[in-house]
Amino acid sequence: MKKRYYCKRLNETLNFDALKVFYCCATRTGPSIDIPSPKRVKDIIKKRNSLIRMLDEGKIPAECKDCFDLHEQENPKPLLISRFSKLPKANLIIVKHFKQCDCACIYCCEQYLSKRKIVLKSKKSDYYDLLPIIEELYRQDIIDKKELDVHFQGGNVSVLDEFEPLVDIFIKNGVKRVEIATNGIKYLPKIAQIAGKTFVDVNISIDSGCRETFKKIKTVDKFDDVIENLKKYVKLPILLRLKYILVRGVNDNIEELTKYIELMHEIGIKNSELMIDQCDSEFVSEGEFKIPDYYYDLFKFYKEKCAQYNIEANIWEYVKEILDKGSFFK
Repeated sequence: MKKRYYCKRLNETLNFDALKVFYCCATRTGPSIDIPSPKRVKDIIKKRNSLIRMLDEGKIPAECKDCFDLHEQENPKPLLISRFSKLPKANLIIVKHFKQCDCACIYCCEQYLSKRKIVLKSKKSDYYDLLPIIEELYRQDIIDKKELDVHFQGGNVSVLDEFEPLVDIFIKNGVKRVEIATNGIKYLPKIAQIAGKTFVDVNISIDSGCRETFKKIKTVDKFDDVIENLKKYVKLPILLRLKYILVRGVNDNIEELTKYIELMHEIGIKNSELMIDQCDSEFVSEGEFKIPDYYYDLFKFYKEKCAQYNIEANIWEYVKEILDKGSFFK
């Protein structure tokens, strides 16, 4: 029986990064198309159709080789995709076509890649306008209006002038879920406006439990502003998550982690994520990110301390895999 492959992400995802549209979450390595624009929407669709057809024919695109999300179909049946058939509609849109931010976290990959400066006023993306592309995708009936999940990533949406118009068009078309990653420095009134209209997930990386450590990591003295905004967000009918990224020699200690968890408890936030800095230049320059032994103690303490306050202690699957392996790039 002929092999056929399937990738959930290729069937569902449009990932708008700087200068490219990726067809999965693997930016900089996954299949993509260059320089998106409203006039190139047909090209975006054509490339996506081609990728899905390749998998259906038992071929693996070069960019997808060895990807953990690629699966051989157990009971393979041809999708019978022709040049004229319609694609499965996209139900995950990732918005990260902008890099500007009002802080400069020392762990941020974008800092290493684009050397961006701190931006204090809202502005256009330095790369392209996404709103007209989204409008055209809706006109072409490519977006799944009933099941759409939108993730805002990239820089910080508080200094992206397209943020509110993009949210508005997604809400107008019945978006199922909106996830917003932000640093919490500026309060976003749009979050309060859409809370209750759809499921809203706000993810804020605070990475600290005190002003001094926050300033070291974020390189701006805005800890008090973030705390005040968290107190506002926690009152809204949204999922509010705090993130703590371990940065070697800065916040990777029990004392700071304790302050962070106790701060969550004081504010009333019940959902946390603990991650590892993947852009540690000292680790990366060695060619392999070896996980220090004491990190395992920190993760154990994190789970126990969060349980004490009835806080959900989340650890992403890929972080668990890294801990199991003992390193990155192994």
